[in-house]
Amino acid sequence: MSRDRSVILVVDDEEKIRKLLGEQLESDGYEVILAASGDDAFEILQGTPRIDLIVTDVRMPGVINGFDLIERALASRPDLRTIIMSGYTGESTQRTGLADRFLQKPFTLGALETEVKSLLAA
Repeated sequence: MSRDRSVILVVDDEEKIRKLLGEQLESDGYEVILAASGDDAFEILQGTPRIDLIVTDVRMPGVINGFDLIERALASRPDLRTIIMSGYTGESTQRTGLADRFLQKPFTLGALETEVKSLLAA
């Protein structure tokens, strides 16, 4: 991993979305790690010393959903930046506040790029 590039963990159970987001963020110059579930992402977090940002879907298979992933990640990495994304309009607005940003699916890659840049510049 390069020390000068921000590292982003992208978590989504839909392979096409996960790959698309990963490819876009890599083309923007970020180092990207992909995970298909909150459970996988939590394991990656435990074994990866540097992750600057998590971009995660809310609903995924397994025990750990996107909200739980962010709560667990922030418990050990309070400076971690987070973006939660969801296509469901019924998500709890109280829990969306756990993340630095909330992106309602569908969103444009430009909107993602804007949010990522602003969070990592802060």
